[in-house]
Amino acid sequence: MRISKPLSMYALLSVCLTAGCGDRSGASVSRGDLTLVVLVTVDQLPSYLYQRYDSLFTGGFRRLQEEGRYYPRAVHDYGETWTSAGHATLGSGVYPSRHGIVENDWWEEIDGEMVNIQSVDDQRVEVVGHPNATGRSPMNLKTTGLADWLAEAYPEAEVVSISAKPTSSLLMAAKSRGQVYYFEESVGRFVTTSYYRAAYPDWVNRFNDERLPDFLADSVWESEVPEALVGLARPDAADYEGDRVHTTFPHRYYEEVQDRDRSDAYYKWWADTPALDMATLDFAREALAALFLGQRDAIDFLAVGFSQTDRVGHKYGPYSLEQLDNLIRVDRLIGEFLDLLDREVGADRYVLIVTSDHGSPGAAPYLVELGESGRHVTRAERRAIRAAAAEITSGEGSYEEKRAVLTRMLEALDFVEDAMTVDELAGGELADSFIALYQRSYYPGRVPGPFGRYGLVLRYKPGTNFSSDVAMHGSPYAYDQQIPLFVFGAGIEPEIREELARSVDVAPTLAELAGIPYPHDLDGRPLVTR
Repeated sequence: MRISKPLSMYALLSVCLTAGCGDRSGASVSRGDLTLVVLVTVDQLPSYLYQRYDSLFTGGFRRLQEEGRYYPRAVHDYGETWTSAGHATLGSGVYPSRHGIVENDWWEEIDGEMVNIQSVDDQRVEVVGHPNATGRSPMNLKTTGLADWLAEAYPEAEVVSISAKPTSSLLMAAKSRGQVYYFEESVGRFVTTSYYRAAYPDWVNRFNDERLPDFLADSVWESEVPEALVGLARPDAADYEGDRVHTTFPHRYYEEVQDRDRSDAYYKWWADTPALDMATLDFAREALAALFLGQRDAIDFLAVGFSQTDRVGHKYGPYSLEQLDNLIRVDRLIGEFLDLLDREVGADRYVLIVTSDHGSPGAAPYLVELGESGRHVTRAERRAIRAAAAEITSGEGSYEEKRAVLTRMLEALDFVEDAMTVDELAGGELADSFIALYQRSYYPGRVPGPFGRYGLVLRYKPGTNFSSDVAMHGSPYAYDQQIPLFVFGAGIEPEIREELARSVDVAPTLAELAGIPYPHDLDGRPLVTR
């Protein structure tokens, strides 16, 4: 059984600084009777992890690799590799420096004060039927995307985007006002907001009332990993996993959650298990049937985001037994989805790309065990560093002088490689390849990271985790940048392509395959031509 060796945690991808990088000379395909364009994301799926378990996949991943075009070296070639930035990039074909979603959150000056902005939160809109929940919209997105181009070209088209996360479903749908839904943990239902519509269609209410409760009833997460494969993952018992107490299978709500009096306690626990991806696929199945997606005289758009790989990765780490169990399930779900499309739409009537919004490093203690660089900055250290930063910036001196002192303090930390100022990121010069990557993640006035309020963006040393999670992505290193990418469907011949493909290429590739007019000043280029 072949298990690929993990990529070195020091490895960096070569950065292609021109829009025309990579060989795009593959055979052209015909649009034919295409009726459905599909974008699927598996949140937090690094290439090294996919390749590690490649030989175990027998469902959707196997079909994608054997029947579609597989790019094992696809990348997000920018510095801030986060969920919101990744989905916005996949959906728009441009870098964060143009679409503006630089991170999951960032610091922005409003009325003279630095304010933390969440990427899709929007107080001007409401969650339909649940006004106390956080309103969300794509209003912070500065460009259009694939869903917008399709809706403009085909006004009769249905645009549908479904995910466990709002950052996934909203940003894959760009600015379009289609049918966009995500799971809201505070109420335990798939919801939308008033940005998109004023009321729920009957099919959504039926799903939430009649089908979703079957998934929500699953209060125990048991491993489905065959005993013979358990040893391929890291040992199940690790004192840095999960809540640091309940670290092994099975995971039971009534054992792991103490504060069960909260109305959302169960939903929050359940939303960290693979059951939510199962519900997401079933919801997408309902959308396909209720809206006759790809079964009308039109070209429709469907985006589906599988989010649990990210949540499991953050809570248990990518090498964990929990993640292996989850990936086996995701493989099965994608296989079911492809079978559904073949059956309901027709194998020659849809095109699909499956990829990820970012990768992830291993948990820092495990990286050390592997002989790699690993450093988990403790909560006490994080608090002390933030307190020191606040003291420095509130002291005497000009803004520039205080920022210079803060920069020196941060760069003296053993886990910090570079502290970049907004002036460096806004400049046109390419001081080094890392600066170039972070410039692609910089949108004027939006500064991400824990020290963004001071006009500083940090690049940590490889393997650093500056968070409370077990594992945390967000770096410009190979483990965060490199993701698998599959082009599949009508007219696509089986092939493994070793050249570099980029996340900015996804939207123009799907547009090209579907014959959808798209802006020709994008940062990406079609990987396949008609």
